[in-house]
Amino acid sequence: MSVAIGSLVLAAGASDFGTPGWYLQQDGLVDWDAVTDSKTEIRERPQAEGAASVPRDVRSSLPFSISGIYVSPSADPQLARIDVQNAKVTLSLAAGQGRSVPVVVDDVDGSMRRRASVRKITPDTGYSVNSYAWTMDLVAPDPLKYGAEVTLQTTPPSTGGGLVWPLGTTSGKYCDWGSDGSSGRVSFLNFGTAPAWPILRATGGMSGGFTATSDAGDVVRFERVIPAGSVVQINQRTGAAWIDAPGNDVSRFVNGRGFFSFPPQSLHWVQFAPIGTTSGSPVFELVASPAFRG
Repeated sequence: MSVAIGSLVLAAGASDFGTPGWYLQQDGLVDWDAVTDSKTEIRERPQAEGAASVPRDVRSSLPFSISGIYVSPSADPQLARIDVQNAKVTLSLAAGQGRSVPVVVDDVDGSMRRRASVRKITPDTGYSVNSYAWTMDLVAPDPLKYGAEVTLQTTPPSTGGGLVWPLGTTSGKYCDWGSDGSSGRVSFLNFGTAPAWPILRATGGMSGGFTATSDAGDVVRFERVIPAGSVVQINQRTGAAWIDAPGNDVSRFVNGRGFFSFPPQSLHWVQFAPIGTTSGSPVFELVASPAFRG
């Protein structure tokens, strides 16, 4: 197992931690896999059994902690002391104490990540003369863990000429009815345990914008010219949209706000379509990660 906190990587160390470097202590990852309390109010059915169903289960933030050890490469006690002091500074800077940093855990189940705020770093100066043991307390505003990010790409819907005949032969050798078309559709499998919110991207040119329709019938509609080469990104979880750079806000042009997420343990598709005419080489992308609760 390895844990990355910002730019700092902790390897799973041997029991004696004899080799210099940064290590994760045994059982040093606490509550990473915890399931947080639900904040969604349960409304009982008046004069009936049970309660109304929860359309979206909102969870509280997740506090967790990481314990690690730094082992100095120096055998000289005086130099080791200086090295350990420098390591304390490195730890504080790398972890970005007081601000949000990415935390990535790699183990037998694969790579999982979340963003968290480092609230406190507690040193344990009594470990040994050339080592520095510490515990870091963090809080993740979003309690979900996320797997590897997937980027799915398609071009605008278009008709094609047909197949090559006989099937499986080299194009042009026998009968060739032209290039394949495009469905303008992508599919995403959320094999996690929590809903996943995808990000929508569109690269121009498109004279009137684009639409993205989920298999559940939800529609996100962006109505604005997208020049050739420009990129529009829509964060469906926040409703924010920008063009070319995060500071260039174009959220006001998102006129259809049917933002959608992908339920867990299921396969879903999204249909893209341009509005108006196209020029150049427009491309649509859906960016998503499987989400896990606990």
